[in-house]
Amino acid sequence: NTEDFDVLKNFIISNKIELVIIGPEKPLVDGIVDFLEKNKIKVFGPNKTASQLEGSKIFTKKLCEKYNIPTAKFGIFKNSNDAFKFIGQTNYPIVIKADGLASGKGVYICENINEARIAVKEIFDGKFGLAKNLLIEEFLDGEEMSYFIISDGKTIKKFETAQDHKRVLEG
Repeated sequence: NTEDFDVLKNFIISNKIELVIIGPEKPLVDGIVDFLEKNKIKVFGPNKTASQLEGSKIFTKKLCEKYNIPTAKFGIFKNSNDAFKFIGQTNYPIVIKADGLASGKGVYICENINEARIAVKEIFDGKFGLAKNLLIEEFLDGEEMSYFIISDGKTIKKFETAQDHKRVLEG
């Protein structure tokens, strides 16, 4: 159970595990790295704050905006009424995203207002968990990629790019 940090800590200690590498996003977002470091266990992974880059699309967009990092134009909506007003006045296609972890799901590319209304309704109705906000952004055509680095806060190690390809016809 990756949500029970104390059980994990006891397992790590009792099995004399020297280094823990965290893979799943949810424990990272929940602060497992901070917890293990506090308990003097060597761990590799982003801390709770850095994990918000993956854990909250809105956190990441606000960070891009604050530091002038190029990103698609966007709006943040706290309720379906405001989102419906916006999608009635926008150009299509648009992208609608559930905030928070959605296991690679939770992103809709909407070609028209009907698709957008369905996306807003599904997100606020909890299809991907409790949604306090959703993100609507302009559609950017092209390939998506990630660029990875590792930092200890002083030095940076660069890695190559990676692309995430989804399975076809999963709905």
